[in-house]
Amino acid sequence: MNYQLYPWLKDLESPEAQTALDVARKTYLETGTVTLPRFVTADALQTMVQQARAAEDAAFTTDETHTAYLADPDYNRFDKRSVYNHSMRTQVASIAFDELPKDSPLASLYRDPILLQLASRIVTGHANSLHLSADPLGCCSINVFRPNYHHSFHFDESVFSTTLMLQEASDPSTGLFQCTPPLRPDKKDLALPDVAAAIQAYDQETPIPEPFAEGPSLATKEPPRLRTLDFQAGTLSFFSGSCSLHRVTRVKGTQSRLVAVLTYGTQPGFCNSAAVQKLFWGRSVQPNCETTKLFGME
Repeated sequence: MNYQLYPWLKDLESPEAQTALDVARKTYLETGTVTLPRFVTADALQTMVQQARAAEDAAFTTDETHTAYLADPDYNRFDKRSVYNHSMRTQVASIAFDELPKDSPLASLYRDPILLQLASRIVTGHANSLHLSADPLGCCSINVFRPNYHHSFHFDESVFSTTLMLQEASDPSTGLFQCTPPLRPDKKDLALPDVAAAIQAYDQETPIPEPFAEGPSLATKEPPRLRTLDFQAGTLSFFSGSCSLHRVTRVKGTQSRLVAVLTYGTQPGFCNSAAVQKLFWGRSVQPNCETTKLFGME
């Protein structure tokens, strides 16, 4: 961690830390996003990038269609033209934790108790409220967006995600993380009109064959504002992905976009299910642990 830029990280009980944490918590609640630029040192970042590049060619690729809600279409509950049933394509590869060197600075960062407490206080407002994952594949992985890969609009199943940008796309106008303000208080609220308005206004990747069933409510409705996150290499991000609709735009250029995903949960000893492991890494490794939904995907 970059203690020179963030000296208050050395003592999270100090007045300076309390002030910084209060500001971060307030920002997270209001916007759904907190970023800490240059969170890791230049030397640590360089090593992380080198190790990720060494492993990226073998990274397993997910090439799937999904809805904004990451759920199967439901034609019984919703009109077939509802945005709830609208499918979009995503291509992303992922380097599993066990494919990284055991002495990786990324692994050391993930296990650092200071980072765990930082995440706990910003996301939940309480100390000691989060735990590391026991998942040998997904506890700390790296998303690889190769040229032409992208992640379509969606809400996360997880309450929040913690990510560290390692390497941006070589074309700086691509591979952008874009998100709306929080559109809903929780997953029970589908926010269908807002989601339909956002996808109709901003998604140029997936054709909409006919107007969404929510169309009448869109006639006079402004789409939610779409913000591009300032997410440069070395930036740590906390993001409320279950409430804000978001995407990663198509990558262009000569190098992959590399983003580390650090996974935390509210219960100790948790893992992804075998199905989730196979989806993202093409295999399953299930130690003795609690199986739950993961806390963290981009």
